[in-house]
Amino acid sequence: MTVHGQIDSVTGMVTDIGALDQVVQDMVVKSFDKQDLRQALSVPAIRGEFLTKAIWARLANCISGGTLRHIRLEQSRDLSFDYAG
Repeated sequence: MTVHGQIDSVTGMVTDIGALDQVVQDMVVKSFDKQDLRQALSVPAIRGEFLTKAIWARLANCISGGTLRHIRLEQSRDLSFDYAG
């Protein structure tokens, strides 16, 4: 995940990493954990491209202190899906 924005002069970061981790846990991990993704997302089949866009939609407006610019979903060492809104 890439977040762009102004660097805070005190912390030296664009966003609070702990808060960012909590947003990902709440909006993605907890909501999808032990779920059939087809039912959770109301789609007949899950494809990496679709899942990456669905994750983007959940996170894009929840990042404080910066703007979400890029996410990558890695299925395996050789297969990943990138999305940049």
